[in-house]
Amino acid sequence: MRMEITVVGRNVAVTDALRAYAEKKVTKLQRYFERGIMEAQVSMTIERGIHSVDITIQVDGLLLRGEEHTGDMYASIDGAIDNIERQIRKHKTRINRRAYRHRRLNQLIAFLAQ
Repeated sequence: MRMEITVVGRNVAVTDALRAYAEKKVTKLQRYFERGIMEAQVSMTIERGIHSVDITIQVDGLLLRGEEHTGDMYASIDGAIDNIERQIRKHKTRINRRAYRHRRLNQLIAFLAQ
């Protein structure tokens, strides 16, 4: 899987440590996807002492977005990643349930056709 990560700061200088931390956290999300191109945009802002992080990820036509506002930039990154992981689990569960229902329906049709 190929990954493109863009880290941008508004009203904040993105240090090498912040950039590395954000890239490390976003890269860990690759384990949920087998193939394709993963594009991630990480936007960091500070307004009135509130550190905000907005992470948008595009994978195989799926758009995931996580946002968090805290008093610490690292905690904001963690919170946004947690939001995205929750969305991924929800999406994967939905796909698996749909596949299970489809499989059961095919078994029922085959049974009735006998």
